[in-house]
Amino acid sequence: MKSRRTIEESIQTEAMQTKVAIITGANSGVGFGIAQRLLDYSLKTPSLCIRVVLACRNPTRASVAREALINEYPESLVDIVTVDLSSVDSVFKCCKEIKEKYDRIDLLFCNAGILSCEYLDWWNALYFGLTSPVSLLTDTKIIAQPMGNKTIEGLGETFACNVFGHYVMVRQLEDLLSISGDGRIIWTSSTSCNKDYFNFADYQCIEGTNPYESSKYITDMIAIALNVRLNARHIYSFTTSPGVVATNIVGSHLGWVMDKCMKVGLTLGRICGLREETITAWNGSYSNFIVATLPIECLNKLLKYHSCSKPWGTVYYEESSVDDYNEKEATSLLNQLDHLLDDFSKKI
Repeated sequence: MKSRRTIEESIQTEAMQTKVAIITGANSGVGFGIAQRLLDYSLKTPSLCIRVVLACRNPTRASVAREALINEYPESLVDIVTVDLSSVDSVFKCCKEIKEKYDRIDLLFCNAGILSCEYLDWWNALYFGLTSPVSLLTDTKIIAQPMGNKTIEGLGETFACNVFGHYVMVRQLEDLLSISGDGRIIWTSSTSCNKDYFNFADYQCIEGTNPYESSKYITDMIAIALNVRLNARHIYSFTTSPGVVATNIVGSHLGWVMDKCMKVGLTLGRICGLREETITAWNGSYSNFIVATLPIECLNKLLKYHSCSKPWGTVYYEESSVDDYNEKEATSLLNQLDHLLDDFSKKI
């Protein structure tokens, strides 16, 4: 039997404006930081209640993250759905579950991603350490990525995880996003996105050397281009960059000692004025949080929002134009993704 206090709290929660936020890759890193910021904001805003949905591949890790969030933010609303973004079939099943559980979606954070590493190129590290130490601290130049990796469904692995799985979610959840009246799709891009590694003829970058940078270039392109299609339905799409964060996406390749050295190097870079060195997931998630919470009229859908840090760690955000944005190319990319999605839909 519920206590009077519990019943009153339930009634109060129902009377609030309740928003639903789905975050992919939310069990760690920037995704976990986004969840923290949203729950913190929800507790500090009396008229608002945010239900955070952790969309994760590993249910055990998601449960650990959920417990940590509830311990940090008592009585917060945190749910879990399981999704493997490298599997279109898994994404379809996850979206079906979401449609059954929720009658609206206000925020969809397309955050999860992989940066596969075949080996660390120490010659490159030495070269850039001597000739361009800034790029060494802000880019992925020393990570040699494997070529030709595919999922069991035949997609480029990095492309599937970083781009296509999220695109399938967007298309599947459009109706729920439109119900919000202010639905927002927020893509986590990178400081490392680079058109030089993108080839439209090999847009999945199966044959290319830098699938991560290619996937993040695609992310920027489609994040902006989606607005042409979706704004009429009151759905808005944005691209963000967390800066350089010391998360598992890179740290897992380095080993314990080198991971610590990396964090020291990033901290020294920040002290020396490299504003991209946000280092922590909490700082890196700031641009996502800003795009999620500012009034829509204060945001520009054509710009990219960057998390930045002052030398002693104070976080802020900056806006920039998206390098090399080409509307015709972006539209062609969307059409290509639609064709790919149609092919998978026919198999279901």
